[in-house]
Order: sequence, then structure tokens, then C-alpha cells
Amino acid sequence: MTEWLANLSWRVIIVVCMILTILRFALGRMDSRSAKTAAEASESLAIALAVVYLIIKPFLVQAFFIPSASMHPTLLEHDHIIVNKLVYRIGEPKHGDVVVFRAPPEATEDGKEKDFIKRVMGLPGDTLEVRPGSIEVGGQVYDIRSIKQYLKIYGERGEIRIRLSSDGAYVNGRKITKRQMAIAAGDPNLPVTIHPGYIIRNGKPLQEPYAAEDPEDAMYPIKLPPGKLFMMGDNRNNSNDSRVWGMLDRSRVQGKAMFIFWPFGRIRWVR
Repeated sequence: MTEWLANLSWRVIIVVCMILTILRFALGRMDSRSAKTAAEASESLAIALAVVYLIIKPFLVQAFFIPSASMHPTLLEHDHIIVNKLVYRIGEPKHGDVVVFRAPPEATEDGKEKDFIKRVMGLPGDTLEVRPGSIEVGGQVYDIRSIKQYLKIYGERGEIRIRLSSDGAYVNGRKITKRQMAIAAGDPNLPVTIHPGYIIRNGKPLQEPYAAEDPEDAMYPIKLPPGKLFMMGDNRNNSNDSRVWGMLDRSRVQGKAMFIFWPFGRIRWVR
């Protein structure tokens, strides 16, 4: 219900305001106190709707509902956030901004334009590359997908998320050391080398504490032309983003996610 109200079009609001205005004048001609009270209520509601939907929502702020897991762990399904729409009318998106935008038709299965929320990973002029994570044990290389499959075979249940570091791997937050990896491969003396996955921007690997896990798929270097942005979800391996449907036109950007206002236990700034 709240999502439906938040996404009412300006055409619907204008029609409703016109009806309320007509109702206000019709009730105002009546002599009864209840009619005049109803007339004042109709007028107040029309003004409130006009201010919220025709001024505040298009130009200042808007509530937005998170429908999917593509921004885990930053944003969870059913989070309600406030989006600042003024900030990009007077300035430009910056690296790391979490942005609401109108997705291009090729981004959706039905070809309809919908509101998406992703993080700005690339700005015009940037060169971006994705190097997936992997682990080498005794000369055998295991990518993120094969590690997940191995864990599922041996009893790990539910969604598996893997973050790699130079000294071990974190599986759903639980650390697995190099020695444990060697033992799992059958010999505790096997050499283990860990290659964390990175997003590389302009030749520099990014440190991304907000990302859910290391990327599974590589992306060859691409350079962003003027007027284009590159958007990615924080849940890198479960996100329909610019790696799938391409660069985003700057003109499609609607606003910056500022803070979560619901559920109550998740009230916080979006970073």
C-alpha cells in the first residue's frame, strides 16, 4: 500500500486535486457546519497532495522501497529509504554514491522502465575492470563458484557469500585459514595462495567494505564516455546492473539514497 501511494503519477494527483477542488466549492455553498468542515478538509488535502507530489517528490525528496537483495548488506529487502532529489539538480554523482535511477528498457524482462537503486562505481572518463577472486591450493585454482559448489556438497546450506583476504577466506563471516584449506585438499603442507577479487578503477584496486562478497565474473577494462555512469549492486554476484545492461545515461539519475527510515530497528544513514 505504501509503495503504491509513493508511486502515484503526477497525472493521477492532478485529477484527484481537481476533484477535491470541485468538491470543496460544492460543499462551501452549503450552509451546514459539517459541509463547511468537509470543504476545509478537501481544500487542505488538495494542497497537501499538490505540495507533496508536485513539488517535494519531483524536486526535493522521495520515499523509496527496496524490492530485492541486490544491495545487500547495505540495504535489505523491505527497507524504506529517503532519497534526496535536489542534490543532483545542483551537483553531480560521486564515486560510491548509492543512487536511485530510472533503469533503461533493456534492464528489465518486460522492457518497462523501472526505478533501480545501485552504487556509482564509475564516472565519465573512468576506466573500470573487474578481477574475480580465486584460491590456488597446490597449483590447483578454485574460483568463487567452484568453492561455493564444494561447500554445498559438504553440507553448507543457504546462500553462501565469500570474501577473500591475503590470510584466509571468510565464508558467511566465518574465517577459514590457509592451513584449513590445505587440509581440506588432502595435505596440510600444500602451498595456498589467495587472490582476492577487486574492482579496479583507473588502475587502482578498490577497498570495498560495503560489498557482500568477491566478484565471481571478470570484466575487461572499459572506459566511460561523457555523460555515462557505471552502476553496480553491493551484492555483486546477485545484481542486475551495468555489467548486464550497460552504462547508464546521467539523465536517468533521480536522487541519492540518504537514510533508512523503516523498519525502526534499521534506521541509519546510507553509506
